[in-house]
Order: sequence, then C-alpha cells, then structure tokens
Amino acid sequence: EVANNLARLSMQALARLGGYLDGDQKTPDNPAVRRSIAAMLTTYLSRQLSKGDPGQVLKILNSNTENPYLIWDNGTRMELTEFLQTQQSEKIRTGECDPSYGADFCFTIHEKELVVGEIYVRVYNEQPTFPLEDAKGFTRKLIDYLGSSAEYLHSLLALSQGTMDTTKESNKLRLQMVEMALEALRNVIRNNPGTEVVCLGHFRLLFALLRLHGAGKLQQLALEVVNSVTTNQDCVNDIADAFVLPYLLLVIQSLPPSRSTVLESLHALLSSTKIVKEALARGALIYLLDLFCNSTHPNIREQTAELFSKMIADKLVGPKIRIILSKFLPGIFMDAMRDSPEAAVHMFEGTHENPELIWNDDAREKVSSVVKKMKDAHYIAQKDNIEASWKLPEDFAVVYTDVEGELTVGGVFLRLFISQPGWVLRKPKEFQVALTERWIELTSKNNPDGEVLETVTTAVVSLFTAQPQLADNAPGLGHIPQVFKPMSSRNTAIPKSALLVVHVLANNDLCVTSMSQTECIRPMMVAMRARPDMVGIACETFFRMFEKDQTDLVKQAIEAELVQYLLKLLDGGLEQVENPAGTKAQIVKSLKAMTRSLEYGEQVQSVLDKSTVWTSYRDQKHDLFISQTTTAGYLTGGEKEQVTSSKGGPSVAGYLTAGTSAAMPDKPPPMVRDEDMQGE
Repeated sequence: EVANNLARLSMQALARLGGYLDGDQKTPDNPAVRRSIAAMLTTYLSRQLSKGDPGQVLKILNSNTENPYLIWDNGTRMELTEFLQTQQSEKIRTGECDPSYGADFCFTIHEKELVVGEIYVRVYNEQPTFPLEDAKGFTRKLIDYLGSSAEYLHSLLALSQGTMDTTKESNKLRLQMVEMALEALRNVIRNNPGTEVVCLGHFRLLFALLRLHGAGKLQQLALEVVNSVTTNQDCVNDIADAFVLPYLLLVIQSLPPSRSTVLESLHALLSSTKIVKEALARGALIYLLDLFCNSTHPNIREQTAELFSKMIADKLVGPKIRIILSKFLPGIFMDAMRDSPEAAVHMFEGTHENPELIWNDDAREKVSSVVKKMKDAHYIAQKDNIEASWKLPEDFAVVYTDVEGELTVGGVFLRLFISQPGWVLRKPKEFQVALTERWIELTSKNNPDGEVLETVTTAVVSLFTAQPQLADNAPGLGHIPQVFKPMSSRNTAIPKSALLVVHVLANNDLCVTSMSQTECIRPMMVAMRARPDMVGIACETFFRMFEKDQTDLVKQAIEAELVQYLLKLLDGGLEQVENPAGTKAQIVKSLKAMTRSLEYGEQVQSVLDKSTVWTSYRDQKHDLFISQTTTAGYLTGGEKEQVTSSKGGPSVAGYLTAGTSAAMPDKPPPMVRDEDMQGE
C-alpha cells in the first residue's frame, strides 16, 4: 500500500512538474519537463497525466498494451527501469546524468515504428476501427508526411527513368513507410466519415503518387485513397479543379489488377461535367473502349459499359461522346449500355443481322484491333507527357466490310428494314424523323441517286404500312406540306415517289386533316400528268382523302377543277395504268365521296350532272371492283354481253368479276332502253 501511494504521489508530482494539471493543482507549463516525460512515458501516457487520475496511468504502466496510441509491454518497462536506474547510479556516483534529462530517450521497440501525429501507423492499420481522439488531425499529419516523402519518391522515379527501382534496401524501407501512411490514410477516411474533406487542396499530391510505376502496392493504396474520397461531392469538385484525371487513366493500363477500383472511382468522379470534359480530352474513351472490347473479365466490361452510359447522359458533353463512340460501335450499343450493361456485353460478343444491327466476328475483331492500337499509342504518349491530349480525326470511322454499301438512316439498315418492316424499332419516332427528312432531302434535289431514292421511298411506305400509328406524328413534325412540294419536279422519278408517300399517309385521319390545310390537290394533278402510270395510285389516294369528310379538300378539288379532270380520265387516258378498270372504280368512288360534302357537294354534283360520261358510271356498284392489292381491282363489263334478272328484266349494266386472264374492256356496256325490252 505504501508503494502504491508513493507511485500515485510520484505521478502527481510529475503532472505538476510538467504543468499538466488545472484548478488548485495548476502549475506553470514546463516544456523541458514535458519533453522528458513524453520521451520516457510515451506521448500518450504523458497526456493522460492531465486527467488527474494517476491510478489509471499506473494501471496502464503495469499492463501490456498495443493500440495505435501506445505500445507497452514487459520489454518497454524493463528498458525504462534500466535507464532510470543507470541515471540514478551515475548521478550518485559522478554527480552527472543525461544532459537531456531523458528527452532523448527512445525505446528500442519504437525505433522502427512509423509514428505520425502520435499514432503508431502499423498498429493503426492492424486496428483501423480503433476510435481516434482527433481523426481529422491525424489525417492532416498523414498528408503532411506523404507530402514530405513525395518529392523524394518522384526524384527517385526520375533517376530510374520512369520505373521505380524497389530492389535497393534504402528505397524499399522508404516505400514501405509511404505505403503504411497511405494505408492509414485510406483507413481513417473509410472509418471516420467527414475526414475526407481534409484532403481538399491536396489532390495533386495524392494523384501524383499513382504515377510511381514499379511500386505496385503504393499505387494500389493511393488508388484506394482516391476511391475513398470520391464519395464526397466537395472532393469530386476539388479533383475537377485540380485537373489530375490523367494519373488515374494511366493506372488502367499500368495496374491491371486494380481496374475495377479505377472504374469505381471514375463512376463517382464522372458526376462532374468538368471531369467528363477532361476525360474526353485526356483519352478516357479510348482506354474504356479497350476494356469494353478486349478485357477478358465480364465484370470489368459491364462496369465500362455503365461508365459509357453515365458519360453519354451528361447534358453538356454527352452528345459529343456519343458521336465519337458511334465511330467505333453501332449506335444500338450505346442504347443497350444505358438499358442493360450486361446485355450490351452479350450483344458485342454475339452475331446479329437485323434492321438495326449487322454485327459478326469480323466486325468485332476489326473494332477490337483498331481500339487496341489507338490505346497503346495514346498510353505511350501520355506516360511520357501527362498533359498529352487525345482527339479522334474528323474523318475517322471503323469501316465494317459487311456493312459497306448498306444504306443506313437513323441507325437502321434500310435493306433489312424493307424485308422486315414489322421490326420493333428501339426509337421508332426518331427513325421516322430521320427517314422522312432523308426523303425530303432527296426529293428536293434535281437529280438524286435513283436507287437511293427508290430504297428510301420503299422504306417510308413500308414504315407507315407496317406501323401505321407512326403516321400520327407526321403533321406535328411539319412533314405533310413537304410531301407535296416535290410533285412538280421535272425529274419524273420524284413525283412518283411523292405520290407513293402521299398514298400511304392518306390512310391516316390526322394526316388527311393536315393535307386539307395545305395545297395538295393541284400538286397531285401535276404529278399525275407527269407520271400517267401513277394515276391509279393517285386516284386511290383521292378516295382515301375524300372519304374522311374534309370540306377544305373538296373546296381545293373544285378550285383545281379536279372533278372535270377525273371525268376526263373516265372517258379515256388510262392507257398507261396497270388496271384501268380498277382505276375507274376509284375515280367513281372519289367523285361520289365528294358529293357527300355538306358544303360543296351540290357544286360537285352539278358538274357531274352535266357530264355525259358520268351517266355511264353513276349507278354502278364499285365495291367488288377493288381488289386487295394496293392499286385497285378490276371494273369489267362486256359491250356485247347483257345480263338479265331471273324475272327476265334488265339488270344493272355490266357486272363485277374477280379479274381473269381474259382481256377486259375498259368501259361499261351501253344502258338497256325500255323500248328495247318491250320489243323482246
């Protein structure tokens, strides 16, 4: 008990000598005594003296402890006891003692320990969840230590011509210390939320450590530190201001095992438009493309696809990134990356031939080879000059042998689309816009490529035939007036094309409403005169238009004298039409549809009543004349044949058949008069 009491009093005496206590026990600070006590009792225990609980300090001194603040065991106790006994003996014997009064004393076990901010870094790395008294202060000390070591490491890198020599013992020890500090920095950030903000302003230092090629573990730990801070938006913004992304990109190539961590970090960083812009300028796309095309790890490729999707989604830079990627890969891949990165990888590895994608082994190998060559060249340039930029030549594009000569519009191969018009398109409206605008562009030229015009026209007709609901978009897109403009072209292929497009659009109510609000009848008549062989199509189009009860269309017809023109065609002029009888049926139906107009029907009827031609057709039934083909069926009736009813009375002149191989007359038989019947 006496010994214990003496020990407690001794602790109190030490506390008062150093000026550790407050209140009634307060004494002036004594820096010299404090240095001595900190050296012999360790910094951590010396600070415990200020708590006024000598018993707790004595308890620790008499036990074995190893934590980030204290390494204390039998060896340290014995070493301190021997030092104090030696000093006592010397003082008694010679009157002299240690000139530093123990301030220079150092425990043997502590000599090889890295101590940063009073913390044993090795022990902290073994116990990363240990509660720290001042986590932010420790973080600052670690960054300061790394800053003091970085200059040495970079000079070493320069002397070793770009690759760190880790075989020398002196280099090895210094590297180990830096690695321990980086590991501690990673641990303190991960286990103490909020400490990452201490790194603000120091990202050039941290990212530069990624460039120490040859020191793989150090690079890995520096990368993990970077990865840990990217969860904080302030850190992301500061990294964007530091322009340090190239250091991270180089690690993709120089440290293959860490690629997943690099991609994770990039995913967080690319939430900043500024970093997306820097990524584009510094060649991130070519590194990532190489991973997507050539990596052997599916997870890495999926992460890369996800990154592309995030970059493309950026409102400012995304469109440009998409354009560049489309130079290497068909556009459908970018959409797949957005919808499902895993599906994008499977698609890349598969073989496809459909309206939206022609992709096979040759195409895949060609893209992979081109990307790898470009990546290797850029890596060499960037390794030598961290500021090296990457830019794709304006006229660059990977040319796939199998798609050469294929006509593509809006990412759709028209040849394959025409053969599969019901294909479910990823972006039907976008394709409709692109296809229609391409058609408008072609028909606005005097001499467009005839084959291209025919293909595009067929594609337009196929689209609206197989997917009629898309025609609802045409009026809102302003395409309806554009369809009628080329009908007056002197190139006869263009009016034909325009008539075919109008023919399919006339099936849609909204399109016909839009047609009624633009000048359409006169242009169609001009086109019919230019292409007599298309009169059948045009007449069927008229019927489709007029049957939808658009008064303005009937008004246009009257003003353009369409009624008279159609009557003239009934009388003759259908020699070049494939099915004259069917065309006449369509004309009759069109004229009858016009007469049903409440506002202008009487005017149309008035013109018809004056026509001698009309009297030959007005009472006929025409429904069965129209076949299921696009260009109408047959209107038949023999001039010498007359059909009587079962009662012997006359039937309607002419009759309807389903069309045979026999030559069919192109006009109805004469009407049977009453007096002729009486004579019989």
